[in-house]
Amino acid sequence: MKLKSKLSLMLVIFLSISVLLLGCSGEKTTNESGAVDSGDENGGDTLMVALGTNPKIIGYPAEVTNNGPLPFLDPVLQALLHFDEKGNMVSWLAESWETDAEAKTITFKLHDGVKFHDGTDFNAEAVKWNIEKYIENKRTEVENISSMDVIDENTIQLNLTEWNSSSLQAIGYFVRYISPTAFEEHDKDWAYANPIGTGPFVLDKWDINVSVSYKKNPDYWEENEPKLEAIKMLIIEDAQTASSALKAGEVDVIQASNIDIAKELIDSEEFDVVLHKNGIGAVGVGLIPDSRSEGSPFADVKVRQALAYAVDENMLAENFGKGYYVTTNQWGSPDAYTYNPDVKGYPYNPEKAKQLLAEAGYPNGFKTKLFSSQSTKDVFTAVQSYLAEVGIDAELVMADEAKIQSLYFDTWEGGIMGHFHSVQPDLGLYMYRHLDPDGAFYAKGIIHPEDVLQLLKQNQQAPNDEVKTQTSHELQKLVYDKYAAVGKPLYIPMGIFIKQKYVKDDGFGLTHASFWTPDNVWLDK
Repeated sequence: MKLKSKLSLMLVIFLSISVLLLGCSGEKTTNESGAVDSGDENGGDTLMVALGTNPKIIGYPAEVTNNGPLPFLDPVLQALLHFDEKGNMVSWLAESWETDAEAKTITFKLHDGVKFHDGTDFNAEAVKWNIEKYIENKRTEVENISSMDVIDENTIQLNLTEWNSSSLQAIGYFVRYISPTAFEEHDKDWAYANPIGTGPFVLDKWDINVSVSYKKNPDYWEENEPKLEAIKMLIIEDAQTASSALKAGEVDVIQASNIDIAKELIDSEEFDVVLHKNGIGAVGVGLIPDSRSEGSPFADVKVRQALAYAVDENMLAENFGKGYYVTTNQWGSPDAYTYNPDVKGYPYNPEKAKQLLAEAGYPNGFKTKLFSSQSTKDVFTAVQSYLAEVGIDAELVMADEAKIQSLYFDTWEGGIMGHFHSVQPDLGLYMYRHLDPDGAFYAKGIIHPEDVLQLLKQNQQAPNDEVKTQTSHELQKLVYDKYAAVGKPLYIPMGIFIKQKYVKDDGFGLTHASFWTPDNVWLDK
């Protein structure tokens, strides 16, 4: 049975802890299309964007393993599909696609006449070559591909090891395409700094740690696009500096990383504001107890539930998020199609927490550890106080990022740590990475109930959206209400994009948190 295009799936990964490779010089880089300096970069035809992310690779996407650098790739490198505002897959480099659950295949029909920046053809062979690079790098997005058949110049069929309803999204959006010819004429180190894609802009210059500049691609495949002559993306990691640049008119768009500074800009009413609310591409924050270490109190479900009841997530969101944190009692945003309104969760109830601790054999509480990095110190100090009120004496252990990241792949001494997870609604893709015994994150420190694993498999193998949604709702009930397997969800920070009022159709914050539309943006000055 064949399922036609635009299968509604929602996205990926939290892979934000992966290390990116370095291999770039600070000198001006000119791409194969012969791009030159963009001239007056403060002119009306140039968009100035300030982001806090500092990319290390912009031209070899097979080794870009987290979402942070993606906005720097969007002007130059494209994928077969992308998301619309509701999280549906829509056409990009692929004109159409067809999935066949029974045959375990995905077939993409590519747009005709698309060229890479070096003038070579984007075709089915180029798609196959790029996916092979992802396979070489052991990327999880493509691990389910067993083989590929080039049907004709613009048609490629992917043969899957097993049918997985998440594969369309994983392959369709997260594989970006570069020119095989350009890569093979140089090498991988050269490719890191030289993005030769199909996008609306070509690389002009990359000043390492400072900015990335792009110039209009005169041969772009979509008619009447792009609308700008140039884009310059500034790397400004300090939130106050970015705010000052916006207020001074030195930049047109910023992503606000500091809530207090963002609120000041928003309250001024001098700028347009977009809040990213759908959770696609966002990272949720929660508390995850170690339920696997020998002797851990959290091996008992009642203790895990007591932990969840003990903490007031709404107060944390109000105090620290100032209205820009979304609270949830399960995996994902309340706007997600996988959100189950029947999940009861664990609303703040310290008396219930004390009762459960007594039933579990801890009437006087117990001592444990709460691991925190500097970035979560204030929030976790508040959590520490909540736990103390019900008898859980949690020592706040401050750790550097290297230590925190190492805990993702181990147990955490029977204690508690932050649950930083991609809240994208595709549970078969993202929740699986935690709940599977061999999962990529937190898997060694939590329980793996057999009924949850079976339901995750059903979710992955769902032949249609109806089954996908049904099994997702069942998973939410099992993982949270029955087992509290991944602890207590706290909040999802909204992405906050603040821009000059003359910036139009930039797409920041509307779909994926790290996706925008440089081909559509224009300045109404």
